[in-house]
Amino acid sequence: MMCTQRTIILSLSISTIVGLLAASTSAATLNPLSTFGGAQPGWRAPAELLAGDVASADTNMDTFYDFLWDVNDGIGTPDLERGIAYNSTTNNLLLLSRFGSPDTVKGLRILDGTTGVDKGFVDFNNTNVTGGTFTRNMIAVADDGAIYMANLTTDATASPFKIYRWDNEAAASPTLAYSGTPLAGARLGDSFDVIGSGSNTRLIAGYGRNPNIPGNNSFAIFDTTDGTNFSAANVSVASTPPNAGNFSLGITFQDEDTVIGMGIDTPAIVDVSGSTGTLVDTFTTDGNVLRPMDFAIVDGRPILAIMEASAAQDSIARARMFVYDMSDLSLPLAERKIAEASLLPTGMIQNPNINGTGQVRFGPIEGRTAIIYGLSTNNGIQAFELTIDPATVDDADFDGDGDVDGKDFLTWQRNSGLLGGATLMDGDANNDQNVDGLDLEIWQTQYGTPLVVAIAAVPEPATAWLAICGLVCCWTSRRNRR
Repeated sequence: MMCTQRTIILSLSISTIVGLLAASTSAATLNPLSTFGGAQPGWRAPAELLAGDVASADTNMDTFYDFLWDVNDGIGTPDLERGIAYNSTTNNLLLLSRFGSPDTVKGLRILDGTTGVDKGFVDFNNTNVTGGTFTRNMIAVADDGAIYMANLTTDATASPFKIYRWDNEAAASPTLAYSGTPLAGARLGDSFDVIGSGSNTRLIAGYGRNPNIPGNNSFAIFDTTDGTNFSAANVSVASTPPNAGNFSLGITFQDEDTVIGMGIDTPAIVDVSGSTGTLVDTFTTDGNVLRPMDFAIVDGRPILAIMEASAAQDSIARARMFVYDMSDLSLPLAERKIAEASLLPTGMIQNPNINGTGQVRFGPIEGRTAIIYGLSTNNGIQAFELTIDPATVDDADFDGDGDVDGKDFLTWQRNSGLLGGATLMDGDANNDQNVDGLDLEIWQTQYGTPLVVAIAAVPEPATAWLAICGLVCCWTSRRNRR
């Protein structure tokens, strides 16, 4: 944009501009979904049998729920439940358990998404679901209600990775949607996600860290032309990071061509073009034991929910859910995190989740409110209600005279650097109680002609004006790049 010396400006020092990059994101509340679960609101506890559960939920008739293991249930086995999926067409939450033989015990359970009550099962048996280290491990539901279930293979060459598909919850049996080896020798099936529907359905599964083979720092992607049969592409990412197994324990689509993943290191974001992946960014969370994840847009804001999944037995290990605003990953962690909670009873320590497995799924989203379901293996299912604080309306009319002009800039400049307690009259345009570089950006936008600062003062030298233009242009470009 051209800057003219006919414009009368006030000098703005380099240190002032550079020093005003403090920022803020949204805040939120994360409460129990009070209608879900049993004795503890929002939590279907391990082995807890709920009023209304169908008879097949307690096959041994011992008053324990068979499909969420707990040490109190003598017939159960730990580490059998790793996958959940939300079905938006039915408002049901699907839970996958490896408990029992599928010929007699039906482990793909249908839970009411509002109450958590077990309503029955999606059927399959040892004839139509076969092969792998585990014949069934993770699940996902597409936008059209089609259900996808992945096996787990520790060596895709010796035992192919398989994906099964049901048209809906009432389908009598699944079809085999994919069987093959996206990456020779890879472990596959610990993480799994879906986006789209019909012929636009796309699936992903992350490679395990072990065995350590070339290419296991990424994931496989599965596409279809008919909505039923899928082909695989090994997505190759040449850079490091991502590291080996970076998508092994948590994976989610940000959009159809962008994938977020977590293993045991640092979460990574990769853009996909064909079979080539390009690292977009890495980012920090509250710890490397935050693994199962899901992404959604809530009230126009990009939100990542990610769950603690660890073997820890200390007092803070409570299968906690963490929620982050992904709008600007350059912000400090404390500003990106908008909520954290656990629905385990106060003082209760989690059951050990020795494999770090589980799944997080967004449920219904309406306005600023979203339901989030979380399964950390051996710790039941938690259902949260996330409510994001309303977005503030940006306003750079600091003097309230009905326009945004040079006088408003003077207000901002006089108070720039004020942190905490600032008001609109002080120059706080975004209602974050600070007067900083974000407010300057809003002033520029609302002034109508960014960088033209029309205020009464003696003209400054051309070199000062060019410095201001350059610094503000660079700062604005950096802020708008994401």
